[in-house]
Amino acid sequence: MDNELFGKFGKGFASTIVAGLLLFSQTGVSDAAEVTKRVEVNPQVKILNNGNLVSGDIGPIIIGGTTYLPVRSLSTVLNKNVLWEGPTKSIFITDIVNPDVAKNEIANLERFIKTKDAKISELEGLIKTKDTKVTELENLGKTKDAKILELENAIKAKDARIAELEKTSNTNTNLKNLEYQLNRNYQYWNGMEFYTTLKEDRYGINVTIETDLRYNTAYNNWHNLSDADYSKFVNLIMEDIWYQYRNIEITGNVINSYDKNLLAIFSGNSRYSAKYIKYPR
Repeated sequence: MDNELFGKFGKGFASTIVAGLLLFSQTGVSDAAEVTKRVEVNPQVKILNNGNLVSGDIGPIIIGGTTYLPVRSLSTVLNKNVLWEGPTKSIFITDIVNPDVAKNEIANLERFIKTKDAKISELEGLIKTKDTKVTELENLGKTKDAKILELENAIKAKDARIAELEKTSNTNTNLKNLEYQLNRNYQYWNGMEFYTTLKEDRYGINVTIETDLRYNTAYNNWHNLSDADYSKFVNLIMEDIWYQYRNIEITGNVINSYDKNLLAIFSGNSRYSAKYIKYPR
């Protein structure tokens, strides 16, 4: 651009600048001070870039003591590209890119990106590992909860069984005590000897009354026992049981301990529903 500009006009261009400056000083506002500037074209001014001489077809211009450098020469010093756009009368100054430097920078950026990608993959893998561990711990927690629930249910079942056994034990103890009292109170009745056994079943209490009728006296006494006396005797035993176990269902029988023959039966859950049956001879 500078070669084209100065090639066409040369020193005439400088003379025009001087004439213009002089004309400006003569046609300026009245009472203004007269302005004149000295213009030196192609002065012996050297441009050195780090000690190296910068050469060009167009040299510097000094106007009024100020040195003006050609854009292209200055761009060479600054390592810039210069582009002249005629239609818009614009000068574009851009950086000069060294291909090798650009390649190195691109390679460095690619390596940096690969490193970052590798780090991202590593972190993603770590996250997956953590997620797997969390899932494993959650499943372990669920397994533990299920095991705890299973143990709690087992403990409840054991407690229920213990309570049942304690109840049975208490019931058996109470039955044994009641059985002892019944044998004390009703061992002898109407010239006969009786032995009473109590047993709890799913329906209530089963009563077995045994008497030995192998001898004629006992045999005759039993068969001569009226239904009313038999009912009274059995009812006394049942009343004592209901005193301990209110309204419990009682089933019972009277047997000959000698030959195990059934002599009578009785049942009921209160005196109002009791039934007494004595079998005839």
